[in-house]
Amino acid sequence: MSGLLNLHIHNKVDRERIHALEEAVRANHGKSEFLSNMSHEMRTPLNAIIGMATVGMSAETMEEKDYSFDKISDASNHLRGVINDILDMSKIEANRLELYEASFNFTKMLEKAIDVNRFKMDEMKQEMVVEIDENIPNDLVGDDQRLTQVITNLISNAVKFTPEGGQIAVAAWLIEEDNSDIGVQISVSDNGIGISEEQMERLFHSFAQADASTSRKYGGTGLGLAISKRIVEMMGGQIWVESEKGKGSKFTFTTYLKRNLTEAGREVGNINDTAKGVERSKGKEDFSGHTILLVEDVEINREVVKLLLEPTNINVVCAENGKDAVELFKKKQDLYEVIFMDIQMPEMDGFDATKEIRRLGTKKASEVPIIAMTANVFKEDVENCLKAGMNGHVGKPVDIGEIIKYLWKFLK
Repeated sequence: MSGLLNLHIHNKVDRERIHALEEAVRANHGKSEFLSNMSHEMRTPLNAIIGMATVGMSAETMEEKDYSFDKISDASNHLRGVINDILDMSKIEANRLELYEASFNFTKMLEKAIDVNRFKMDEMKQEMVVEIDENIPNDLVGDDQRLTQVITNLISNAVKFTPEGGQIAVAAWLIEEDNSDIGVQISVSDNGIGISEEQMERLFHSFAQADASTSRKYGGTGLGLAISKRIVEMMGGQIWVESEKGKGSKFTFTTYLKRNLTEAGREVGNINDTAKGVERSKGKEDFSGHTILLVEDVEINREVVKLLLEPTNINVVCAENGKDAVELFKKKQDLYEVIFMDIQMPEMDGFDATKEIRRLGTKKASEVPIIAMTANVFKEDVENCLKAGMNGHVGKPVDIGEIIKYLWKFLK
């Protein structure tokens, strides 16, 4: 009897080992397929960037050069999206994805998510229908950037999988209200290619797409829905899909926010607080007679910023690290009106350089605007910049419009 029992135990252990091995093989295959897709997704726009740069340099007319620049810009934005997805997924895998609360306008947040996809929808002659429950308060508190990310991803997928002339609908309803807590349900539906029942089981898994051929035919990392699912769950909600092959799809999620009980419209801890609401001239920006200090250790990055700002006639003095920046500022404090500070640098990083400048004790040292200009773009990175004594943040790749906003705020 004991022999039979031992045999049963051994058989059970063997079955569990075989099952675990099969699961490991499937997981490794999934990650190998994912890495293959990532390689394709990154190399494709990179190939376009390098190729069109070569074409642009040899082009003989401005029209040909402009065409090359447009293609380089499109490919660069696509590559940035791929990198952002990979970074988000790595944070999810390490359980380091965090939410940050800020006051925001719900309608404007929704409009922003739609506008990101507007160009592609116009290109595909697709119709957009939007319905917002009038009972949803406009002034809310929550992580509007992550919420925008989820909606943008769902709309982007709808655009991608809906044929030319199709329709995409975005709807938002109030589903719960308890004092300051607000429950909202948001859906994005389309009349595109649809999803089979078998494919739906894979949709929200990390390193997986509904179909292995999807990335080859339509592109994409296959990470967007997995990232969206994690964000929605962190917001106390759920996400699900209703679809039928050939008849379109409807993605719906719930999220829980708070009513903004502070002064209406005021930003609370928003990372772009200092860059918003800045009045700008409709004419050419001219900052003649003004001087800024650019602290950046990479030569090509210094050159890019200087060239972008050249038409504004502003004087740009450069420092190659934080230590040099502190010394330059000490010698001519009254010269520098704004400091754009990189974070990761040799000798002394941007955090320490900012603290050193603030510790100088002079009125100018305590008041000079210091704007982080860095590839560290997660919200906790931006919060760290503000805690170090900085006044704002510009992410890399640099958007010249953001730089101009800060210059208009502090120089005009």
